Amino acid sequence: MLQHHDLLMTLAQVSATFAGFSGVIGVFRRSPLLSELEIGALQVRAVVELALLATGFALLPFVPDGFAVPERVTWRLCSAVAGVALVAGAAGAMRRLRLSTGRGPMADPLLAGVALTTVGTAQAVLWLNVFGVTSGAAATFYVVALLLTLGHAGFMFVRLLIPRA
Repeated sequence: MLQHHDLLMTLAQVSATFAGFSGVIGVFRRSPLLSELEIGALQVRAVVELALLATGFALLPFVPDGFAVPERVTWRLCSAVAGVALVAGAAGAMRRLRLSTGRGPMADPLLAGVALTTVGTAQAVLWLNVFGVTSGAAATFYVVALLLTLGHAGFMFVRLLIPRA
């Protein structure tokens, strides 16, 4: 049985709930300015994407485990998939933001700083797993990367709720 089995299941449930709740908030969010609505819609989409990625990554280790793949290989494989998907997701979100606002991540410098910090740290943790540096604590490092991803989504969600000046 996988290490942190119950924690991964709890993370999947919390992430999925968070994605749904964020979508509902996004639907009812109002703004007098079109640009605010556009940025808000992009943020809601990013929050939902991050939460769904966290859900998928929390469930991903159960697939190789079901095929009796050794646990150390499972964590390395899942970390590689998560690392590539998070980079692709971040690049896609930045591209959408740049095309929509013309300013890219500087549309919200605080959010950009938090995003770079959390995504960068999650990437470092995941790639340490991929290269086997964290072999004894690979499961824990994988969970840390998931928590960072969910924390990033949470911060973006809070930014959605706080009106900008």
